[in-house]
Amino acid sequence: MKERPSYKVTFFDRHGPDGVLRIRAAAYALGVLGTILGVCIARGAPLVVTLVLCLTLPPLTLLGSLWISKGAGAAMRYVTAGGSSTPYEEQYSQEQALVMRRDYATALELFEQRIARAPGDARVRIAAADLYATHGENPRRAADLYREVQHLPGVGIGQDVYASNKLADLYLGPLGDPRRALVEFRRLIERYPGSVAANHARLALANLKADLVKDQRSS
Repeated sequence: MKERPSYKVTFFDRHGPDGVLRIRAAAYALGVLGTILGVCIARGAPLVVTLVLCLTLPPLTLLGSLWISKGAGAAMRYVTAGGSSTPYEEQYSQEQALVMRRDYATALELFEQRIARAPGDARVRIAAADLYATHGENPRRAADLYREVQHLPGVGIGQDVYASNKLADLYLGPLGDPRRALVEFRRLIERYPGSVAANHARLALANLKADLVKDQRSS
């Protein structure tokens, strides 16, 4: 059997989602550097002034861009998951490349290998479940993995909320069991009272109950 070529760790494997922020910040800093050089040359600014501006403004732009980007990300996490971290702290570049080539079966095989090696890792389970629920066309396996995430010791709030909402989506959709979706919404309300996630769950719960009553009356 032919061995798979060894996988080289990428920039995004090392830095995760922060890698995108660093690339964007560097691009902004380079843009500022180019603007400074262009203006100084056009106006005939002294060499010392040009050097000072080039050595100070681009680094400040780089640091400022990183600070603003991370602050915005933290705010979004707070709004969507009650202040917790997002489920995707790690990016799976090899699997993503396979998905881009529409080789979903191989990508899922690699995810299953990661899952077997990391019995307590919520992130890989969420990534695999998302793929199973979409291109993998296996909503039952996706639901199993989301439930595993819910019961992992020390699971993050954001991961727990995400898994519960995705489970509810599966019950309302391909699994065709809306009453179990009710259970997931109630679980969110009970576990995280007063949070944004709980408020959304209350609204979804009320709407779903109304739909179920209409279905009963029409049947």
